[in-house]
Amino acid sequence: MNRFELIFGHDDLGVTPLENIFINHYMPVAQGDYVKVYLYGLKRCYNQGLAPINNADIAKDLNLLETDVKKAWDYWISEGILSMEYTGTRDALVKFYNITGTILYKNDASKETIAPRREIPSNSIEDRIRRMYETVQDMYESRTISKKETLLFKRWMSDYNFTPEAVILIVEYSLNMINKKDRIFTPAQVTSYLETVAKGFYDAGVRDHTEAEAHIKRSADESQSYYQIFKYLGIHRNPMVSERQLMDTWFKDYGFSMEIITQALSRTSKPNMKYIDGILKNWHEQGFKTLEDIQNDKPKPRWEPKNKEEPISDSRKQAYLDMEVEFAEDLWPDLEASDEDL
Repeated sequence: MNRFELIFGHDDLGVTPLENIFINHYMPVAQGDYVKVYLYGLKRCYNQGLAPINNADIAKDLNLLETDVKKAWDYWISEGILSMEYTGTRDALVKFYNITGTILYKNDASKETIAPRREIPSNSIEDRIRRMYETVQDMYESRTISKKETLLFKRWMSDYNFTPEAVILIVEYSLNMINKKDRIFTPAQVTSYLETVAKGFYDAGVRDHTEAEAHIKRSADESQSYYQIFKYLGIHRNPMVSERQLMDTWFKDYGFSMEIITQALSRTSKPNMKYIDGILKNWHEQGFKTLEDIQNDKPKPRWEPKNKEEPISDSRKQAYLDMEVEFAEDLWPDLEASDEDL
């Protein structure tokens, strides 16, 4: 019996057939990363000569997390167009079903023709994303979420790896900050502000709602500290970036509490940022850590009188007398003349 095999010689020279029904109906509603995983797996179905790989390898090739790859498989299984049979803790047989055939022969009992379909759990990623959009829409009240904002939130989940719950908290935090402003934001300005805040959360290492809540509380505490320092300095405005960085050095790098910084503020009648920084830097270099260390560091007066006078020698006493006579002659020259007249 003859066997036939088409040799391409290189993976890039191969061709991967894709059903139009996938492009028209499944792809538009799926997350971009899920589509990437599906197409990657489909390509390997038509290139059997490639070396076997696992989810970790796929994640590396697609620049994703391994958990994202697993979520993608779960999503397509729930859609009924593929199935997986695990042969070990990491190895699995992924079966891609012909989508058109699955739909046409949905009453066929053959498992090889019809993909097993499961109910989507109430806590699935799809359900969480749906609740996310509903919650954000409730926050907006007066207007509908724009298409640009919908894509923005979707990109946060794919690029920043935010969970849907983290997205809700970030949007809520951003809208609260916007409402405190003394001006009206256009939808485009709202979108820009949302992106700026989200980037700040991402840079701070936030990924899920627990980390988002901790970051919001930490930011509130920092803002309160900035306000107390500026109030003492008599500055009635928000701190600039350089000023926040300087105060962050006091708190984070030096490890000083607000009580210690208050001690530095009280060391001068005309405090300013540069002067306070000099005091705190000096304390840090001396290894001060507690309020007790600071309180024991009493400022030294510029001049200290000697407690005990040194005895004056006879020669120094005579020198003092000679100086007095000389000064008297210079200061009162007419004094001798008046004595002669007498």
